[in-house]
Amino acid sequence: MSAHFDEPIRDQPVDPLCFVVRGWLWQGVEQPDLLAAELWCGDILLGETSAFYARPDVNAALSLSPSARAGFELVAHHPTATPGRPLYLVLRARRRDGTRTAPLAHTSATTIARDYRSNHFGILLDQRTTAIQRRANIFAEGPSLAEGSGEVAHLLRRYLGPPPRRVLDVGCGLGSYGRGLLVDGYEWMGAEVDAADCAELARLGLPHRHVDGRTLPFADASFDAALCLEVLEHLDDPVSFLREVHRVAPRQLLVSVPNCELLGYLWDHRSTPWHMLEADHKNYYTRWSLGALLRQLYPHVELRFHTPFPLRTVEGTPLHYHIFAAATA
Repeated sequence: MSAHFDEPIRDQPVDPLCFVVRGWLWQGVEQPDLLAAELWCGDILLGETSAFYARPDVNAALSLSPSARAGFELVAHHPTATPGRPLYLVLRARRRDGTRTAPLAHTSATTIARDYRSNHFGILLDQRTTAIQRRANIFAEGPSLAEGSGEVAHLLRRYLGPPPRRVLDVGCGLGSYGRGLLVDGYEWMGAEVDAADCAELARLGLPHRHVDGRTLPFADASFDAALCLEVLEHLDDPVSFLREVHRVAPRQLLVSVPNCELLGYLWDHRSTPWHMLEADHKNYYTRWSLGALLRQLYPHVELRFHTPFPLRTVEGTPLHYHIFAAATA
């Protein structure tokens, strides 16, 4: 009578919330009475399977019939494991009468140091979350960010040029870029449709206007440059919006949008950027479509990427989350 763990390899790092266990067990004449293979850690059942399958390597090694079903594979979950600590794993088998065998095999694994339940959407990894999630739960638009991207802040200064410049930040949110631009000497003004964001802007003492999303309460050519950062993907009519932006800032517009070109590269990974699926996104831009849109009003458009994407192509070349455009008269 024998049993063995093939995976995880002893002391291999595993995520205790989800890891695969493979192996085999053969209990001789008792095998037909075994209903399931069970994985235990102390007195906690981590996973089980009743789907035994033929393992040619095991059958040959033990001189069993080719049809003998000794292999097992299961997905394990340990809800109370301590991150970074070892797991001591025990294999048992449950008989059809409900009794269990003595431990048949032992192994150990090391849990990763991170508990992903503390991550954004980590509640979905908690076994107590049994409610079926609706689209609004998964793809709802998140709150405005208090802090912007350091890479975008660097690009803004590079393309704006040195202060003083009069800059209108359309869809400024909580003014995450405005605070730094004001400190650096730029004349920054925010424009925002969300009343809660405007209340926070007022609390922070940042110059802004509460706008209706269709018109801007400023005179023609009253700004040297406009910013539209993560805005154009949300608009029903981006052309009309850009005409109004061009009216008040005809010389320069700096834009950032999610990079839809990722979809072509990520097909091999069967992956889609989560941000691309946000429920309020109405438009999906490539360099080519964004450039064609902006050139209707600003004849010179330079396009580039920012924010490296965590995945690369299968060949290892880099990908980026966003497109950045500098459009000028």
